[in-house]
Amino acid sequence: MLDFIDISYTDNVDRNRFIGKIVQQSLGSLAAIFLMIRLKIHLFNKPQYWLYLIPCLIIAIDNFQFSSYFKGNMQLVNGKPLDFILFGGYCLAVGLFEECIFRGIIFSVLASCFSYDKKGLWKTYIVSSVLFGAAHLFNGFSVATILQIGYSTLTGGLFAFVLLKTKNIFCCAFVHALYNFCGLLFEIPERMGLGSGVVFDLGTAITMLIVCVIMGAFILYSVFKYSDDEVGVLYEKLGIPPKKEAKAQVEEQETFSEVSAQDIFTNNENKE
Repeated sequence: MLDFIDISYTDNVDRNRFIGKIVQQSLGSLAAIFLMIRLKIHLFNKPQYWLYLIPCLIIAIDNFQFSSYFKGNMQLVNGKPLDFILFGGYCLAVGLFEECIFRGIIFSVLASCFSYDKKGLWKTYIVSSVLFGAAHLFNGFSVATILQIGYSTLTGGLFAFVLLKTKNIFCCAFVHALYNFCGLLFEIPERMGLGSGVVFDLGTAITMLIVCVIMGAFILYSVFKYSDDEVGVLYEKLGIPPKKEAKAQVEEQETFSEVSAQDIFTNNENKE
């Protein structure tokens, strides 16, 4: 909404753009967190299984174009400390907002729609990642957008894995923010970067492919080995009642419906 309101925070156009986005995304994050609390989604407690963050952080850092940078193909245009602070704040704000929406709210809603077991969790994991990728269609339809949808679906799986292991939305937001920071740092200012433009060369592509294949295989294996106990703990954090409790609620509703139907039938007989 704030995109349609021209607010001047500073005379510097690039910094003004960052501040505007930070304000916009921060307000959205507050609204999303409020909704998560109302939905009884408890993803704000102490993170679990910290070591599983390591492969995720490696993938996020590998999003930086190391080969292109060391070859001198990319340069910073805005390199003052304040520019880095604003850029970092922008990445954090975007990461928190998108993670609250996709891994906080949408993931929880999807999990409640499927079966409360590993099979249902797999469906939630895949569908939520695809939806995250598909959301980038709003950037416009082009070949670049199609590619973005593809790798955004994969990164959606990465961020969902962080949620599965840490059960903390802020860990998801941090990995997301770091991924954006490393990948967008040398983008031109008009595309929310600080550089002359991102350059992908063969070395960058090969490095990213190797890291993603190795770390991706580990992540998929870890999701496959996700235990039933972990599923139960996760679903409790997502505000979803345990399977037995949910079954009891359904049976209670069915019993109530049967009793109500019998009462109606009895009343009709008495009237006759």
